[in-house]
Amino acid sequence: MRALVTGGAGHIGAAICERLAVRGYAVTIADLAEPKPELSAVIDRHLAVDVTSEQGARDVVQAAAGADRLDVLVNCLGVSPKKDGRKRPLGEITLAEWQRVFAVNVTACFLTMREAMPLLRPHANASIVNVVSAVAKLGAAGPDGATYGPAHPAGAHYCASKAALANLTVSGARELAEHGIRCNGVAPGYIGSGMGGTTDTTVERSLLGQVPLSRSGTTDEVAAVVDFLVSADASYLTGEIIDVDGGWDPD
Repeated sequence: MRALVTGGAGHIGAAICERLAVRGYAVTIADLAEPKPELSAVIDRHLAVDVTSEQGARDVVQAAAGADRLDVLVNCLGVSPKKDGRKRPLGEITLAEWQRVFAVNVTACFLTMREAMPLLRPHANASIVNVVSAVAKLGAAGPDGATYGPAHPAGAHYCASKAALANLTVSGARELAEHGIRCNGVAPGYIGSGMGGTTDTTVERSLLGQVPLSRSGTTDEVAAVVDFLVSADASYLTGEIIDVDGGWDPD
């Protein structure tokens, strides 16, 4: 079995790769960053390729599939620019930064999904999982000191891009179902590493005060849901986005 994880060198991505490797997948990582040595020991290969380009996405999908198959695609790449550990105010977001966030968080996922479709089709329990975010539904926070809305450090560009990815996930599920490909998402809340670890402490305290479980999540808690979604136990699930947010935004 073969799996491709974009953004696999990151904190959440690495935890997902480790879970997939234990499940028996030959895991290919597509990430411009180098994976940590302990992760390199369990994955099949690392490709430092920019998947925001058509050729880059095509190359990594074909490399991950090898000569025979691709069974799982997990899109875990993402960027969330901040200002001193707080959200970038809407009025300070440049067009270049906006475009970069959407290129990484949405376009790259679309491209890898498109390129993976014909390689996933012939195989039982073929699955795509996109890592979305709880802020896809919450939107960005208000100005500093505002008492309304959620408290978190993601800017409007990140929130909007993850909302777009959530919609792409549902759209993909509906289009790919006839080919036997399931497409789901996982929406992490505040995870205490990676992008979460760059958050201003005041913002972090306010955010955690909104979480019923009163703590940040772990990368393994997110990876466990991805592990479930790609398994045969989730064979009747498609078009779902599962929140892993400690009750921050309950449905």
